[in-house]
Amino acid sequence: MPFKPLSKHWLEAATVILAAGARNGRTGTVSGLPAGPHGTAPAGTGSGPPAGPHGTAPAQFDYRVLMLQRSGKSGFMPNAKVFPGGVVDASDFSEEWMDVFKAAGLTDFKELTQVEVHADRSPMFTAHRDSPVPNEVGYRICAIRETFEESGVLLVRPWASGPTGRALPAPERAPAGLPLPAAERAPAECPVSAAELARWRKRVDGDAREFIKLCKEHRCVPDVWSLYEWSNWLTPVVPDRPKRRRYDTAFFICCLDHIPPAARDDREIVRAQWLTPAEVLHDFRQEKHIVPPPQVYELSRLCQVPSLAGLHHFSRERGGQGCERWLPIVLPCEDGQVTVLPGDDLYPTHPEVYQGSPLPSTVAQLRQSAKNIHRRESLQRSGFPTANYRCNIPPRFGHLPLKHDVFAFVEWIQSKL
Repeated sequence: MPFKPLSKHWLEAATVILAAGARNGRTGTVSGLPAGPHGTAPAGTGSGPPAGPHGTAPAQFDYRVLMLQRSGKSGFMPNAKVFPGGVVDASDFSEEWMDVFKAAGLTDFKELTQVEVHADRSPMFTAHRDSPVPNEVGYRICAIRETFEESGVLLVRPWASGPTGRALPAPERAPAGLPLPAAERAPAECPVSAAELARWRKRVDGDAREFIKLCKEHRCVPDVWSLYEWSNWLTPVVPDRPKRRRYDTAFFICCLDHIPPAARDDREIVRAQWLTPAEVLHDFRQEKHIVPPPQVYELSRLCQVPSLAGLHHFSRERGGQGCERWLPIVLPCEDGQVTVLPGDDLYPTHPEVYQGSPLPSTVAQLRQSAKNIHRRESLQRSGFPTANYRCNIPPRFGHLPLKHDVFAFVEWIQSKL
């Protein structure tokens, strides 16, 4: 059964895996996908898609994922490459948002709230909250607001001007591989100028409530329809850092037709890049940068789908099944540590109260003695830790599987580029 951790242990947060279409390393369009977000970053501060390891962009992926490098002064995950996102603010669930959506002509969030309710669906989405804003909407607003603050990418839709006065809702689901209905493609007109974006970005960064004012003044709404529920991670207890910050984070995914400019904020974020999932994982394996475990896991999932159209259709179809909450359990052992996830033979029945002790075995021995494996293995050594995800169990909630040995699969992909 799912559990509800004490609020003093975890801060609520939301993040978005932002994938955007690119061809031959250049900003491009992919037929049948939503257009890019409305708005551009300040001139001269954006970063375009990078070239591949040999000067040419990998042909295996027709999309890039936005990765932001955190400042070395950050109190949580310094210097790490992460997806855009951050802590939930009370304003993300303000009743004022209902006025904004009503003004845009929308009063029904059935597409977002009618998710299959499993007994162990994440409590982030099922728990009661004293707000008229549904959980599924408030967390999406948080992810969109934080993405704007950290990267300058603004994911909004203008208020509709048609006879019905309705904002653009998500379309009817279509089988994977078919073009999306034209109604889902965001309009080309930009409701906010580049100069206004730069000004509003500073205001929202200083006060999250300004995001509501931005939408009211420029007659737009957060594009919550284009974000699909993906996963939910809890920050685990790490034996040597028991007092570090811990987060209960909702992960969403959003696919855009083309790559929009992204810019660092020179405060929390020092670099913004559009990279393929394989590039990020390969460079992490080569110890070129730090990538937190949840990002490694989710990027490994994306490696299963190199097509942006395929990823979008999968995300839209699978999002209706919801997700479960994962609390990784860290088990120290003789030559490193094993972090187990639900389904692994070593995963405790009651993870929220589990208090284990170091295991008198090596990482390899623990793997050899297990039948069901869903874990991250880390070996002790100087510099970056040698870490790899391994999984031999089928995913739940209709999700993407992991290859049994993630980095062996990534290296195979890189060898084909």
